Amino acid sequence: MKLTHFIRAELLVLTFFLTSSLQGGDIGLMVGETAPEFQLKNQTGKEIALADLTTQHEKVALVFYRSAGWCPICKRQLIGLQEDLESIEKAGIRLVAISYDSVETLDRFSKKQNIGYTLLSDPGSKTIDAYKVRNEQVRNERAVGIPHPTIFLVDNNGVIAKKLREESYRDRPTVEQILAAAKGMD
Repeated sequence: MKLTHFIRAELLVLTFFLTSSLQGGDIGLMVGETAPEFQLKNQTGKEIALADLTTQHEKVALVFYRSAGWCPICKRQLIGLQEDLESIEKAGIRLVAISYDSVETLDRFSKKQNIGYTLLSDPGSKTIDAYKVRNEQVRNERAVGIPHPTIFLVDNNGVIAKKLREESYRDRPTVEQILAAAKGMD
């Protein structure tokens, strides 16, 4: 009898871990919610609105990351997304990455790394807050306003169809996970 309770408890913990690890737990908006509208400047200073993205594309991946200026893990993630950009675009996904970085920081990074997708500047972290991904535990002045790294897949109706997030900021959803999630939107 006690062994059965132990096994059930272990299964419950494992289920919670697997679900929260990739689905994002309580951090961020939930699947099925309307994605908050935004109008942010890209790395060249051009205004980009979510409504324009969703009317022009069936699937939009909003990649919230900490910083292209100082976060080495984020830089690797953004470069990795660039390396697989062709397969992401072939899957019908418009890739957009959002951080609190300035337009100048994004421009410098995108030129240095030949980034061919949109990087958006969210000064003041208003969009980060609207998507409920701000990391409130950060006390370092330089990092105040950063998000928990999270990817939202938004459909052409402006609804969050999928959410991908790992528990540790050191881990990021893979391109394969993004593609599988997008395929599930078909």
